[in-house]
Amino acid sequence: MSLRRLSVFLSCLILLFGVVLCRVLWIATDGDYAASAGAQTIQYTELPRQRGDFYDRDGQLLTGFQKEWYALCIPGDASYATLFPYVSYNEQVELYEKRNTSTPFLVKVDQDLNPQGVPTYASSRRYLPSPIAVHLLGYLNGEGQGVSGLEYAYDDVLSSSGDDLVLTCTTSAQGRLLRGESPAVEVSSSGTGQGVRLTLDADIQRLCEGIADLYLPRGCIVVMDTQSGEVLASVSRPEYDPENVAKSIDANDTSLINRPLNAFAAGSVFKVVLAAAAYENGLDWFTHDCTGSVEVAGQVYRCAQGRAHGEVNLRGALEQSCNCYFVELGQRLGGKAILRKAEELGFGTALAVAPGLKSSAGILPDSDTLNNLGQLSLFSFGQGGLTATPLQITAMMNAVADGGFWQPPRLVQGVVDSAGDLVEPLRLPEPETVCSENTARILRSMLTSVVEEGIGGDAAPEELTAGGKTGTAQTGQYDDEGEELLNYWFSGFYPADAPRYTITVLQDAILEPETSSAAIFAAVCNGLHVLDDALSSQTPETAKTS
Repeated sequence: MSLRRLSVFLSCLILLFGVVLCRVLWIATDGDYAASAGAQTIQYTELPRQRGDFYDRDGQLLTGFQKEWYALCIPGDASYATLFPYVSYNEQVELYEKRNTSTPFLVKVDQDLNPQGVPTYASSRRYLPSPIAVHLLGYLNGEGQGVSGLEYAYDDVLSSSGDDLVLTCTTSAQGRLLRGESPAVEVSSSGTGQGVRLTLDADIQRLCEGIADLYLPRGCIVVMDTQSGEVLASVSRPEYDPENVAKSIDANDTSLINRPLNAFAAGSVFKVVLAAAAYENGLDWFTHDCTGSVEVAGQVYRCAQGRAHGEVNLRGALEQSCNCYFVELGQRLGGKAILRKAEELGFGTALAVAPGLKSSAGILPDSDTLNNLGQLSLFSFGQGGLTATPLQITAMMNAVADGGFWQPPRLVQGVVDSAGDLVEPLRLPEPETVCSENTARILRSMLTSVVEEGIGGDAAPEELTAGGKTGTAQTGQYDDEGEELLNYWFSGFYPADAPRYTITVLQDAILEPETSSAAIFAAVCNGLHVLDDALSSQTPETAKTS
């Protein structure tokens, strides 16, 4: 081949290469062409689905109150460098690992970055900065599914509440947005908008949580509306962080136990059951000369510290929590009569909290067990095999406060729609008459004397009066020094003359509390009085703005 022909051939090759190169560059930079040639590069990214919320009885949000943000990170885009300062350490690791991916992805950020040019989408943070009622509400797993408490019970309702949202991005093969294109949000399926309304009062719940943080390192507080049986506050301590459950699991500190729904040795708060049975069985006249101890079937039973109370009737025995009196009263009543009254007052029966979620039933000894005089003696002052939940104790005391009507405790009103209207109320058994109104009135008077004249003096509130019963129960648990841990109860009602609230305080499995359960009860009463005063002083105008 001549040099001339070779030169022409090489020139043609160079020209052809130049044409191909220009074509490639044009294709790479022409968005319209890329869009038409690459319709298959539409990318779909799911936004977090909004979970349905919990509300208090007045419609206040208990979850989902604050926004959280998800930013769209686009491969090859400057958003990687922009996002880095606004994400947590875990998200920084994710950003780094996905920096060369070819698919847009979402990353959680701490603020709206739309002003910085990064597409950002709002969702709701599940828990409040200071979470409320965490034991009752429960917590979620890493996939956002309810695994405990009401989160678990109503998972189907809550998980289908929000719309399924999808981000659609038209991208190049490298995952970059095409010129002139913006992510579009589409609804792939519509949610129900439903949530769950509880009976809790957020203000009363916060009040009791604050008191618990001050005085109650281990135990619980339950506040019930006397007339309706609705639980206005349910507090359990120790508390746990619903966003870091693993910490509580590792600590093994009982913080995941929802104490109001779990059973504990009851002690002398159970004496109210015997008092009611005494009136219903014509033994209200019974008196006993307490010498500090009493022997039954060869076994000696003592009052606290062996203290002799002298001649006491039922009122005096409640005021001083005289074990000897109630041992003797139990022998006269018999096991069947006491069991019948205990069952009427809700002991030994699990309480429905929500679909698929119940409290513990506790333990009632059977009638055969109580044929043993020793077991009957222990049962008569709340010891032996008897256990009960704080919710059961509250319902028992509430029956006295509410004129003899036993109300099934209610913690959930039901499922509400997006407008807050109740669409699926939770059905509970009807209230039952468990003692006469006259018996309830006399028992209220006696329990008021426990606070005003007896050993429950710590429970006296600053304003108005209260009634109730103390209780100290052996647990069969011991510390490292061999000393038995005890349960310390106080359950009562406030105000005494026209009860609005029934309140139970338990401190479980401790040697001795720094603050008595009766004093914690008084603190709750004082706080309720302040809240009631504030509410009653509101005008219609201030109520709208509060």
